[in-house]
This record gives sequence, structure tokens and C-alpha cells, in this order.
Amino acid sequence: MVSRLSKFSFAVTVASSALVLVSGPVSNAVPDPVDTAVVAPASTPSRTPYEQLALKTLDQVVKGNFVAVSARFDVSIRQEGNPAVLANAWKEYQNQLGFGRYQSHGKPRQVVSGDRTVVDIPLHMARQPGDFRVVFDGKGHIEGLWFLKKGVPVPQELETRS
Repeated sequence: MVSRLSKFSFAVTVASSALVLVSGPVSNAVPDPVDTAVVAPASTPSRTPYEQLALKTLDQVVKGNFVAVSARFDVSIRQEGNPAVLANAWKEYQNQLGFGRYQSHGKPRQVVSGDRTVVDIPLHMARQPGDFRVVFDGKGHIEGLWFLKKGVPVPQELETRS
């Protein structure tokens, strides 16, 4: 199952393998520099700055701090990917899609393609495993965020490994 926030058009689609939540361009959303400044956490030897930022994002989702997460959204998804939409997608992933409550997570994996960085984090949920995927632009803003069924591959256009 997939819940996704991305740059394209807003829709909720249920397919055999996915629930997709997609957000479209927002021309009138002007970011507040104080709220949207992205500072990658200090590096640890085993994690890249984007892996650390993805872990921080997941932690904020789990704690219900959807305002902080959506403040880091790229301007093109900020309005339609607002805190309420994100909160609803997380709730739906856990409840209606049958993953159950978040238990813990595994080690993040990073894929780099051009100026985008994709980080997948395995999720240990109460009823079945899943994955959390976040895509960062070259400035560290979130341009895509997904709650996935375990094992959903990174799209072919983003497969260049770091």
C-alpha cells in the first residue's frame, strides 16, 4: 500500500498494490524562511545527512508533529500536502490499510539521482511491515513523501545508487 505526497496532481487512488496520495503544484504558497529552513543534522559515521533528515522526518510523523514535517515541503506541494492531509494519510496507512500502529524502524537506505535524494526506511508496524520513503530536492526540501507496502521499488528514473 502506498500513500504519497508528490509534485503532480492531487488524487487518492486505490489500486491492487497501492493507495496513492499525490499533491500538485502550488503557485500561491510562499514559504516562511523561518519555518522552512532545512538544516541537516550533524553527520554520524554510519548515516548521511539525508538519511538523518529522513529519520527526523519519520520521528516527527510518528509523534504527530505534521506541522513541522509539512513546513519542510517543497513549495510545490505545501498547500495540498498540508498538515491535515499528512495526518490523515498516516492514520489511514495504520488503520484502514491494515499496517497497524508504528512499532519501530530499520536502517535507512539512500538513492541519489541528479539533485534528488531518495531515502527509504523499513517500518516495523504492528500487523505487517512497510516502508517510509522521502524524496529531498537539492536544497533539502521534501518534494515527495510515501507510506509504502514493504518492497515497493524506487522508480526507475531514480535508481542511480549513491
